[in-house]
Amino acid sequence: MLKRFSLCAILIGGALLWPRPGHGQDPEEVLSLKGALAAAYQDNPQMVEARARIGSAQGDLLTVRTWLNPELEAEVGGLKKNEAEERRGHLDSISIKQPFSPVGVRYLQTKMARNDVLAQEEMVKLTWAAVYADVRGLFSQIVLDQQSIRLAEDNANALRQFFSNVQIRYQSGQVLKNDLNRAQIELRKAESESLAAQRNLKVNKAGLNFLLGRPYDRPFEIREELREESLSLDLEDLIRRAIAQRPDLKAQALQFDSSRKDVVRAELGRLPSFSLGFEKTDTAYDKDYAALVSINVPLWNLNQGDVRKARARRTIEETKTDALKREIGLEVYRLFLNAEYAQSQIHLLNQSLREANELLSLAHLRYREGKIGFTDYLDQVKTAAQAKVNYYEALYDLERSINSLEVAIYTPLRQEDFLHEKF
Repeated sequence: MLKRFSLCAILIGGALLWPRPGHGQDPEEVLSLKGALAAAYQDNPQMVEARARIGSAQGDLLTVRTWLNPELEAEVGGLKKNEAEERRGHLDSISIKQPFSPVGVRYLQTKMARNDVLAQEEMVKLTWAAVYADVRGLFSQIVLDQQSIRLAEDNANALRQFFSNVQIRYQSGQVLKNDLNRAQIELRKAESESLAAQRNLKVNKAGLNFLLGRPYDRPFEIREELREESLSLDLEDLIRRAIAQRPDLKAQALQFDSSRKDVVRAELGRLPSFSLGFEKTDTAYDKDYAALVSINVPLWNLNQGDVRKARARRTIEETKTDALKREIGLEVYRLFLNAEYAQSQIHLLNQSLREANELLSLAHLRYREGKIGFTDYLDQVKTAAQAKVNYYEALYDLERSINSLEVAIYTPLRQEDFLHEKF
């Protein structure tokens, strides 16, 4: 089994492009791939939510770092009315107590809360990887839609020439009217496909605007194209990168570390917790000061329930960590094979594209000369058109497979560093 190959990857090329000046109107925005990704990084709803979750985890960390709140107790006596129907309402005593957790518990809880903050930071990266794939995939889909419109127009032009040739032969009595009718039907079908491609372009542009956190109907133009770039990929290296870089694996490792710390915290919970305080008394028969000490001992079950729960969680997190590593390896292997297959398709379809152009020219010539019949002529025109469509769809499939592979290893594979860039 091959574990290394060179592939022809798709690069959506072009740097930032400049908008065309208008006459008294705002020019239509020219959106580059980098510009789209920068907008998504800042304004995509999922990214905004993921960054807010970091703030929530930081709030939890701040709470855990803070000492337990002190307890203030006051005793007021003399509320019963005396013979003169008066209440004395005197402050008999006041005390303040500061509770403390068992030794080491607060330290471990702080470490666990810190792990949660770090895990949320990794989840932002994981969210960005998904948004990156969606934006780049939809961006390339729009590029493909624009190419599909051009191909549909080329196909319609070819069928117009096809219809004209059939019409000439029909007028000279060389073919039946059925052939003329069918040629007209094929021409209308091609024109309908052009309209469908334009509709798909509008729908996908609205979808991209949504991913960028913008109004769905905001107009923009894309001038970039799909083009080929050679990459060399090694399966074992890809798996190593994935294990080292994947944010979800890093987040899971933090959860596993927290679960181990939680076991120690639960075992420390078997130790007594205590409070220290101060009390002042001021009654008619006693005026004094006192130091207060109270101890809370987990006497009846020695915190066994909490310990058992923490140990079970540790086992669960350890199992999830090991399973995720194996799952990542399988995912990278599958996407590597997809990219390998897409590369082989590009090579074959590139050859077919050159042959299709030659086939179309010969088909027009031979039909005019009467060397091929109507059916053969129509089949060759349709075959040439489909070969062009297949080629550009293969370019898009390869672009998508490389996107997925980049997300799976959380490492850019092309010249751009969009996946890691902080816009």
